[in-house]
Amino acid sequence: MMSGIIDLISIGIALLACLFAIVGTIGLFRFSDCYTRLQASSLAATTAPFTIFILSLINAGDVASAFRILLIMVFFLISSPTTTHIISRYAWFSGIIPWTKPGDKS
Repeated sequence: MMSGIIDLISIGIALLACLFAIVGTIGLFRFSDCYTRLQASSLAATTAPFTIFILSLINAGDVASAFRILLIMVFFLISSPTTTHIISRYAWFSGIIPWTKPGDKS
C-alpha cells in the first residue's frame, strides 16, 4: 500500500517537473528581450531539475545516496542563479538594453 502512494507522489512530482520545463520553454519563445528570456530559462533550468532531485530523494534507497543528492541540490542552488547573474551582467555591460513599453519614460 505504501509503495503505491510513493509511486503516485513520484508521478506527480515528475509531471510537475515537466510542467516547469514546458513553461520555461514557452517563455523562451514568448518573451521579447534577452533579459526576460534569460529569466524564463533560468527558472526552468532550476526548478525542473530541482523537482527531479526531490523525486530522487523520495526514491533513494539509502542514506548515503540521499546525502549525495542533497549535496548536488546545494551545488545546483548556488551555481544556477550565479550563472544567470553573470550572463545578465555581461549582457548589460555589452550594451544590450532591456525592452520597455513604447512611450514609457522610465
